[in-house]
Amino acid sequence: MHKFNEHDVLHKLKHYLPAQAPLKDFIHHNTLHVFQNKKFFDAINEASEIFGYRTTLSLIDYRKLYSDHVIKKEVLERLIIEKKGSSEFDKWKEKLLFTYYEYRGEARIGNLKKEWKNKYKLDLDNIVHPNLFRIICSYLDQGVAISNFPVEHHGFLSSIRELERVSLVSFFKSKRAKKLLLSSDCNLSSLLFILVGDESLYEQYLFDQQFSHPGWSGMVSVIDNNPNSLIDSKNVSLNDFIVFELLLEIDALDTVLGSNWLPLVSKLNVRPKPLFTEIEYSELNEVITLWQQAFEWSYYDEVLSGLQIIQETHAKIKSKNFQALFCIDDRECSIRRYVEKLDESVETYGTPGFFGVEFYFKPMGGKFHTKLCPAPITPKYLIKEINFKGVKRKDAHFSKHSHSLITGWLISQTLGFWAALRLAINIFKPSLSPTTSTSFKHMYKDAELTIQNKGFDEMEDGLQIGFTIDEMATRVENLLRSIGLVDDFAPLVYLVGHGASSVNNTHYAGYDCGACSGRPGSVNARVMSFMANQIEVRKILEKKGIEIPTQTQFIGALHDTTRDEIEFYDEKYLSIENKSNHLRNIETFNSALDLNAKERS
Repeated sequence: MHKFNEHDVLHKLKHYLPAQAPLKDFIHHNTLHVFQNKKFFDAINEASEIFGYRTTLSLIDYRKLYSDHVIKKEVLERLIIEKKGSSEFDKWKEKLLFTYYEYRGEARIGNLKKEWKNKYKLDLDNIVHPNLFRIICSYLDQGVAISNFPVEHHGFLSSIRELERVSLVSFFKSKRAKKLLLSSDCNLSSLLFILVGDESLYEQYLFDQQFSHPGWSGMVSVIDNNPNSLIDSKNVSLNDFIVFELLLEIDALDTVLGSNWLPLVSKLNVRPKPLFTEIEYSELNEVITLWQQAFEWSYYDEVLSGLQIIQETHAKIKSKNFQALFCIDDRECSIRRYVEKLDESVETYGTPGFFGVEFYFKPMGGKFHTKLCPAPITPKYLIKEINFKGVKRKDAHFSKHSHSLITGWLISQTLGFWAALRLAINIFKPSLSPTTSTSFKHMYKDAELTIQNKGFDEMEDGLQIGFTIDEMATRVENLLRSIGLVDDFAPLVYLVGHGASSVNNTHYAGYDCGACSGRPGSVNARVMSFMANQIEVRKILEKKGIEIPTQTQFIGALHDTTRDEIEFYDEKYLSIENKSNHLRNIETFNSALDLNAKERS
């Protein structure tokens, strides 16, 4: 007899759900991570069969690529012989090119839950999802909403219960759902018994339910495991989220059908195929596998042949004008090539744009600190922005006073007219406003940073403020060795981070540096440059075989990829000789930016 175990099923669900983190940090995540321990084609076949993920092109698409000579004839024929043998060549070539296969496109996921629609003509998702998403979004709000969720410090489900007890209105339309919520026996098993009725189907129903909105489920799962994935942390668990959704489903069924409904098991004529039973590997799968390999090898052969034919030899640059480190992001590659083209005495390097320094950053006046390194890393360090003497721009239209009834009306009747005029002017003369997310505002150019730690007792929020000299030396050495820059240093070495500017774009993190968790790399560039310029750090590096000349100076910079502009930091610390060289180098960078902008347009 199948026994339903809530803990085990929730653990399994979290394993299969996409790790959809909030937009605070940019993470490029593999949706198929749960299959990564399997062989590639077995994994994508399972993912397609169970969850309906499209993991390859269609057979028609592959045949079209072949007829267009994108997939090379000689590559396909060679592959058939290698995989199937010469004696089977004609048979398998016929199968790949001409045999008709009936494609079964229906995935296993969702086949149990859809019985509500088949048996009761009721689309539960269409009724439940709008309320579910609105409520969880309000609870997790990070300051966008006019007001906070009324009760939030108890946890998601406890807060819902508290509101139900004290409010005159309810989240539910029927009495039973509210009664179940307030009862002591409100858990997954009891609610699934009402909805499904058979323990052996509980797991499959929960998978069907949560994969009908994997983005929200995945996000709740991530927050459950790591509350710090939100700036303003919220206490929510996947268990509470599912319990509330089950209650909303019971409420919807009671509201629409009254008492005229029974658990799903009573209506099932044929049980759906279990999600995780063995997957059949069909002849069509084998044909698709051969096509995909031929597709890839058509490109491999082309690239490898090019590398064999074109043997470019670059004479080692004896006198280097400057060296520059750019992020390995593809948007920075074109700038690198233009800089090299414009000045043959320049060397450029590619490296992840956090430049090997992992820390949290807290801007001056900021309430929270944010991560400026790849998402999997958990830094122990905090860099703070201090001593900024400029004026931060503000806009009264976006103050909290504009949200209330009286002051909101007054602002709209006064400043509202000025806002309309500014909007009209902005059409003809665009300018930045406080609403613009620009990479140059991430850190103020003239502000100071707490890069060097003054003592191990200098802590904040459990983080060490700045780095010790030894810690600096380790990170500088790791960076330089990773790119092969261990000798022949130029007088100036630029560390060029990148970011972007946008307006009213919730996905702006995707435009910034992925290695900095979706933020500009300006702070990282300044921090690493500071470290590499320290005399004590260079003394340690010299003992390890990396001798940086006294005249060599590192300087941080930021390239805004949407505006194609570049800003340099700490120029005031350059020597007189390097200052004059720097001015010439700026012209090279600007010319490269112009060429890059023309290419994109």
